[in-house]
This record gives sequence, C-alpha cells and structure tokens, in this order.
Amino acid sequence: MTPLSFEWQWNIEYAIFMGLLYLALAVIGCGLAFTYVKTWLGLTSDRDQGTPPDEITYRSHYSTY
Repeated sequence: MTPLSFEWQWNIEYAIFMGLLYLALAVIGCGLAFTYVKTWLGLTSDRDQGTPPDEITYRSHYSTY
C-alpha cells in the first residue's frame, strides 16, 4: 500500500508502517550499493599482484600421509 494506491488513508499507523518499510528498503539498498562499489573498486585497483602467495606449509607433508 502506497500513498498513490486507491484506499490510502492518512492515519498515523499508515505513516509509521510505511515510514519503517521505506527505511528498511533504504538501508538494504544502501548496503547493496556500498557492497557493489567496494567490490568494483577492489577489482579495479592496481595493488601488488605480481608476487605469488607464500607456500602453504602443511601441503609439503602430503607424501608422508
């Protein structure tokens, strides 16, 4: 139900309910937008990607198992 729907009544209950609904939708939307922007910036950043990661030590003992 929105203010543009047919049987909208300007009661305090509707205003509180719709206000909280739109607040929750805004928080979810801002969280998703923040996540997408951080992911995009992380993918396009020019960090030091030329060095390989250190060797995992426990993998050197596979032959003894």
